[in-house]
Amino acid sequence: MMAMESKRVDVLGMGLQATDYAGGVKLLEELAQREKPGMVAACNTHLVALARHRPDYGRVLAEFDLLLPDGMPLIWSMRQKGADLKDRVYGPYFMLEALKRLPRPWKHFFFGGTESCLLELSAAARQAQPDVEIAGTLSPPFRAWTEKDEENFAKTIAKSGADFIWVALGGDRQERWIAKNLRRHKKGVFLAVGDAFELLAGRRAFAPRWMQKAGLTWLYRLWQEPRRLFPRYFKYNSLFLYYTLLDRVLGVTPKPSDGPMPGKARIAFLGCRGVPARYSGFETLVEELGTRLAGRGHAVTVYNRSHLYPDRPREVRGMKVAYLPSLKTKSTETITHTLLAVIHAAVRKFDVVYLCGVGNSILAGILKLAGSRVIVNVDGDDFRRQKWHPLARAWLKWSELWATKLSDVVIADNQTVVERYRRDYGYEATYLSYGTPEKPKEVAKGTLEMFGLKAGDYVLYVGRLTPENLVDLLVRAYGKVKGDWPCVVVGPAGYEVDYGIKLHRLAGPRVKLVGPVYGKGYEELSANCGIFVLPGVVEATRLVLLDQMGFGSAIVYHDCPATREVIGEAGLAFGGVDPEKDLAEKLSGLIGSSGERERLRKAARERAEKFYSWEKVTDRYEEILKELAPAKK
Repeated sequence: MMAMESKRVDVLGMGLQATDYAGGVKLLEELAQREKPGMVAACNTHLVALARHRPDYGRVLAEFDLLLPDGMPLIWSMRQKGADLKDRVYGPYFMLEALKRLPRPWKHFFFGGTESCLLELSAAARQAQPDVEIAGTLSPPFRAWTEKDEENFAKTIAKSGADFIWVALGGDRQERWIAKNLRRHKKGVFLAVGDAFELLAGRRAFAPRWMQKAGLTWLYRLWQEPRRLFPRYFKYNSLFLYYTLLDRVLGVTPKPSDGPMPGKARIAFLGCRGVPARYSGFETLVEELGTRLAGRGHAVTVYNRSHLYPDRPREVRGMKVAYLPSLKTKSTETITHTLLAVIHAAVRKFDVVYLCGVGNSILAGILKLAGSRVIVNVDGDDFRRQKWHPLARAWLKWSELWATKLSDVVIADNQTVVERYRRDYGYEATYLSYGTPEKPKEVAKGTLEMFGLKAGDYVLYVGRLTPENLVDLLVRAYGKVKGDWPCVVVGPAGYEVDYGIKLHRLAGPRVKLVGPVYGKGYEELSANCGIFVLPGVVEATRLVLLDQMGFGSAIVYHDCPATREVIGEAGLAFGGVDPEKDLAEKLSGLIGSSGERERLRKAARERAEKFYSWEKVTDRYEEILKELAPAKK
């Protein structure tokens, strides 16, 4: 890259040089004096919008040494970002300026256009600068070029000894051709200048200066060739406005460098709250899986709910993050945020979109129409959860059928869910559970002291305070537990305000409702607890359960097939006719038996290491991505 890198201004992910005509010509001289070839392009609004819309073309432009802002909308955008620019660097005028300022001993070569156009262009160049040296011209054949053709073009250009090779092939073809063929050359600056040949040769009139200043050159061109140019201008001018507004809303601009490594995929995660995770299931899945996929060369984007992340990090553990708003009610927050994310992801045309939550599955059809493959993680029997209104539960049940019809892959985190989909819908869901975190070698200190806790001598619950999690069952049972250990309840009430108030009323003096605790504080509480309790009964794999197995906690759980499938013999179950009484008895006995607690800790950790590895989970997801790839558009 050039020394002027620091003076680039980002517009829709493209670094445009903040320069004028004279400055641009000076940069050409610097490029020509290097011991390797260079690439320069005059980028108008169309090309910048195309580069954003087509990442493959964006990666081509990103390799250019110098991108000149050839368009007033680009100048306006750059001014808003602090660039002191009075005018654009219009490709034809820039070429004319360079020909005037770079006479002998510099040599010029014209590639593109017809023979007659090149003759007229050469005459116009000599008229503008009598001392100009035109080392050669080449009008390539009007057909698909073979490898032999490309070799001959390179030989002709090299033999001429040209310092500046001006290329006019139209559209985005010229930039692609330059980038593809640069390896054939040892010297020379290749410049993509669009329709400069036709204009400088006098074959077509320039737009009036007032129209150029007003950013209306496109309108003048449209008047000249309405049939050919209307579809292109309508599409790319609209896309430029769309992406400009979108970047202002999201606060993040994807760049070509955000793309995947060769053979890898562009993946978007939608439907979760976002990353960094707040120990909720889908957020943990997205962070752990997304981080590993990004580390293996995939380009991963996560859509965060903007109100939950006021600091708005642009990147988390190798994943790009975009922010969108939502309607903040219990029933509408997820679906409204996901709908906006789906619309944005459809425009960006990700290879694979991962939808978290079966309730979002109806949106998979939009993504399929956009050409993306869709994975839906259905998260167990979501329609059975008490927190939902009857209409919401009906929606979730209908969504299961939509998931089987509209997605490419349905992921179930538990074999009981796989069996139900097979029985109810005749659909073979893919079983794929989660991993457990590595137990930290060093655990942060301070959280225990803040809450007045002693390591190893407290009972812990972590999760959202919602009715289906049965936190009230734990609180009531703990009033009957013998001993002086405190019971620490960690988690937000969210939209369940009344339920949170109920828990505070039920809590006795030994129950500490401490609210949400994240990150290192969560690790510290988990790694030091004497017993972890999972009081809820949900037919799904609970990621917090896997977390605690990874930490090596002694786990007491409410018996149900899904949880039993995960923990096996590594936990202590309660339930029966009177689960409250049974839980109180199990906790009392376990508090009084350090040997039994140690046995459960060891069993949980061993089971986690044997069956639940994030690396193995990621391996399986990469297999799924490969299976989806052949049908990708």
